[in-house]
Amino acid sequence: MAAIGRRPWWLLCCAFSLVIGATACSLVGPPEAPADPRPRVDKLVASGRHPEAARAYGELAASSPTDHDYYELQSADQWVAAGNIAEAHQALASVSQDARSKLPILRALVAAELSLAENDGTRALHELDSIPAPTQGGEAQTYWWLRGKSAFLAGRPADGVRAYVERERWLGDAASVHASREELYAKLKTAAQRGASLKPPAKADPIVAGWLELAPVSVELSRNPVRATADLASWRQRFPQHPADGVLATAPSPIVAASSFPDQIALLLPLSGRAELDGIAVRDGFISAFLQQDANSRPHVRIYDVAAQSVASAYGQAISDGANFIVGPLTKEDVAAIAPLTAGRAPVLALNYLADGIAAGRNLYQYALLPEDEARLVARRVVSEGRLKGVAILPDGELGDRIGAAFADELTRLGGTLLTSQRYESQRADFSDVIKQVLQVHAVKGEPSTHRPDAAFVFIAGSPGSARQIMPQLRFHYAGDVPVYAMSSDFEPDVNANSDINGMAFPDMPWMVSGDPVIAQIRESVRGAWPARTARRDRLYAFGFDAYRLIPVLQQGKSGDSETGMSGVTGHLRLDDHNRIRRELEWAQIKNGVPVDF
Repeated sequence: MAAIGRRPWWLLCCAFSLVIGATACSLVGPPEAPADPRPRVDKLVASGRHPEAARAYGELAASSPTDHDYYELQSADQWVAAGNIAEAHQALASVSQDARSKLPILRALVAAELSLAENDGTRALHELDSIPAPTQGGEAQTYWWLRGKSAFLAGRPADGVRAYVERERWLGDAASVHASREELYAKLKTAAQRGASLKPPAKADPIVAGWLELAPVSVELSRNPVRATADLASWRQRFPQHPADGVLATAPSPIVAASSFPDQIALLLPLSGRAELDGIAVRDGFISAFLQQDANSRPHVRIYDVAAQSVASAYGQAISDGANFIVGPLTKEDVAAIAPLTAGRAPVLALNYLADGIAAGRNLYQYALLPEDEARLVARRVVSEGRLKGVAILPDGELGDRIGAAFADELTRLGGTLLTSQRYESQRADFSDVIKQVLQVHAVKGEPSTHRPDAAFVFIAGSPGSARQIMPQLRFHYAGDVPVYAMSSDFEPDVNANSDINGMAFPDMPWMVSGDPVIAQIRESVRGAWPARTARRDRLYAFGFDAYRLIPVLQQGKSGDSETGMSGVTGHLRLDDHNRIRRELEWAQIKNGVPVDF
């Protein structure tokens, strides 16, 4: 097991106890337990060289008929740690049925870990249910650890909490207990972000109830800490001296950090002219975040229209007016114009990226919603799923060029191959020719059409309208069996219209696809403040919201906690070495017309 395998020889001890226990009543006495694996295997496991360790265990299994099952289980464990699920299945399949009675704990734990690696929490729980809960230290803590992770994966957070709490009984030191509680906290936060039901069961143990009720507070601390103070205080009052207090020891810091704004902020946006609607959407999201803050702690904000005056003039005026921090401008041209002016002055959070090769000053930060970044993210996803070859259907023009180049570059860098791509005009409705060419669809009279067998994915980009045309036409041409990956630009909420894109997987910001209650509350606050806003610019509202939230952490010279970054409504945000804010998006797949976690 990936994490289990790093614990010194607990599986070996497990096997010893089981072999001895299974033969305790023999008249001739128990046979000797399997000899320790060779020192070479010890070193391979300890150094994390899992594929080599798995092969070494396989060799031991082949050369030790008496201990064959034990070594095959160890081999499967190491293949799981190596991420090679196919080999792990093969090793597990080589284990005889006798292992269920002679090595029940070892077999069940390895099988459960393999199920977890395949994201099947229900099957993992089934494997664990096949044995009684172990009562030996290493076995027991691993059993409860796997049971906790499996329960969360299966959508049973209350059972997951119980398992993690039980696990603490078998952990040998305070540091391990604290690490387990931190892991439980993270599991609960993820469950809350995904909209899981976290209501404590009737007559729940106060420890379990406290953990479950902390989950929504943890999300608020992460997503919108300026509103979390009262909820955190209320939770602590209801659950005094709860074990989670150790994990929450650092909770006041994000609240304080998120409220530590400079005295005066300048917002530079195009509020007239060709980019007016985009600028207004960003402004309204920015002000919505401003209104989330307690009135007594809000900074002074001045807004400048960079379409009504030059960006250099607006920047100079903002500095003269006493701005301690500047947000904007929005367009690439304006960001390039302001870059040479920022050295040694107030920090600037530009809402776009400078072109490659243009140097940025130390106090110029860059934050953008770049389609190229999303294209690279899609490439990483298909490779991680073992889909190394595929095709692309992309729009004509400069945007299609940028998306296609970024996707192909990242795919190639990771060892994949873009077999071919086809372009289409923005107003196109019939994609039959495009699909036939890119997938080499062959029609045979009286038989279903066939397509090229080497394409493991189709990558599409464009607009919601084009996606709703392409997906049904792929199915019409008998290519609906090829997984389709898209970009956030291909999705907008519409349950009825989106039934045509069922199965489409794509990355997007939490604002658009997350089910967590904090995101829902923020969305409602924006709708209440700006009821006339258009849904088509939802992502720009979110962009403005996070731009405001980034100010206090950037003026401290970082993008949130150095380890975890900042959880925003546009994604998980991190500051790279070039002062660019990078986003990690959430993955969704359309089912029954709505996005669900993927």
